[in-house]
Amino acid sequence: MKMIHAIILPALFFFMVKELYPQAKSTMGIDTPTAYTIQRGLYQVQFLGYDNGGMELKTLIGLHDSLFLGLSLDMQNAIGKDKPDPNIPGVIARLKITDGWPTFPIAVAIGYDSFYIGSIGKTSNKYNKLNRMIYGPYLAITSPIYLFDSEQYISYGVRLPTQPDYVPGDTSYFLCFDVPLNQSFRIKAESERVYYNFKRHEDWLTNFGIRYTYLNQLGVEFDVMLQKNEKPNRVIRIIFNDEF
Repeated sequence: MKMIHAIILPALFFFMVKELYPQAKSTMGIDTPTAYTIQRGLYQVQFLGYDNGGMELKTLIGLHDSLFLGLSLDMQNAIGKDKPDPNIPGVIARLKITDGWPTFPIAVAIGYDSFYIGSIGKTSNKYNKLNRMIYGPYLAITSPIYLFDSEQYISYGVRLPTQPDYVPGDTSYFLCFDVPLNQSFRIKAESERVYYNFKRHEDWLTNFGIRYTYLNQLGVEFDVMLQKNEKPNRVIRIIFNDEF
């Protein structure tokens, strides 16, 4: 009987706690923004490890339920034999314009983000002094969809890289599906860097990921980013949420 209690009671406590801390709406797809923000007084820290020992650190602070600001610090070749190559710090911001209506709960946000990570962020565009692809301003729309008696999310929008000079031809679309399996696990799939004229197929990215979240505070995500004629970019992301 003691052994049964030792097994059942912790299990009951675990599931009760998970109900108290349901999985939050994600601020990111895999490499694309959603229209959701973090609440006022919360902060989020993201660590990202990507190809060739690259590392990125992002910090977000909720100034309002509909507004957060943040900073991105990125360094290529942070781990390994190659010389570290830091990027200039990037500013992050998002303003959620609306959550929609009860009968049409579609969230719309505008924002600004930093660099594409790793080798996929390299560009030979003669107008780009930094030789890096910068997200720049974006418009993101996220809506819940209901399949199989559960809630999923679809996000889509457009990004306008500044690079750091405005290059209209690099305006791109993105689309992401976010499927929570339960309070702890969710899977994602997305397509990004689809350019406005739907050409340059070799530059399109198709990404897949799975995230585990513990008590809505600590998340670990494994992603694969695929590009035509390129090796897969395996990415690990660690997300920590807390309040001041």
